[in-house]
Amino acid sequence: MNCISIIEKILEEYKQKLGINDAIKVKIKRYKTKTAFTNLKTRTIYVNRDILDLSEDVIKYLILHELIHIKLNNKYHDHEFFKILYEYISPEELTKVRSLVNEKFIDRSHQLKTKEIK
Repeated sequence: MNCISIIEKILEEYKQKLGINDAIKVKIKRYKTKTAFTNLKTRTIYVNRDILDLSEDVIKYLILHELIHIKLNNKYHDHEFFKILYEYISPEELTKVRSLVNEKFIDRSHQLKTKEIK
């Protein structure tokens, strides 16, 4: 299964679980510092293509994270946000996923700085 198919499958699964009936667009592009973010007005999730080679758990987390923002119609990480998030991913699993993402971006940042020096 390719990344687009995986993202579509995960998107539909979590839309259903979260009770989101709106059409949600997903766009994949390279971003220097962001893994994923949402435009609440256009109902679009933007995913950094550089993280797609990480595990499917990372993609699940990112899509879930952004869909919760859409469900709540805000960009805040408040009590309600984490209450919903923890229904689907444990705090321990969240820590593991975030570590994978952070390692990827630290590596990439180091590579970019090395290229600039040369």
